[in-house]
Amino acid sequence: MCLRVSVLGLLVMCCTFARERASADEAVADASPTTTINVFGSTMTVPAAFTAAEKQSRIIAHEFAASDDGGETARVTMMAAGGGIQANLDRWKGQFGGDDKEIGDTKEFKSGPFNAYLLKVSGKYAETMGGGPFSGGRKVMRDNYAMLGAILVKPIAADGSGPSYFIKMIGPKSVIESNADAFETMIKSVE
Repeated sequence: MCLRVSVLGLLVMCCTFARERASADEAVADASPTTTINVFGSTMTVPAAFTAAEKQSRIIAHEFAASDDGGETARVTMMAAGGGIQANLDRWKGQFGGDDKEIGDTKEFKSGPFNAYLLKVSGKYAETMGGGPFSGGRKVMRDNYAMLGAILVKPIAADGSGPSYFIKMIGPKSVIESNADAFETMIKSVE
């Protein structure tokens, strides 16, 4: 009798463990994996909600797509770049116009070894079609668009200058707003 109870107890424990393990495995399978990007020898964690996308330009190092509940998407692009911080922030601001143009304050903070500069702009976006912003290509105006742009500067000179890395999310304003916290968390994740 004791042997039967012990075998039965063991079977119940095994079944319970198997169910708990299956539930844990399902939870892990449901969680999207995150991606880690190398930024000048440091790492930055891309949110699981940003999905890898085909690069639309050769100068882009990494490209992802961010979406909202309505199914609209925005591009998230990453690349090493040059030029001064203020000159690039001003250029980004200049890509937007219209009566509804809004320019947020530039946030400055440390992210790992980098000085980070984060800007939000919205309004009517002048998207350059073909060749990038300096090619003089055809422009398409996109209403109700927004951009979150970040410049990460790894200070190596006494004046704080060094190599720069640009991360931008551009798309419909609703997508940018619904992914703003994830974007900023990504920028602050550099180690």
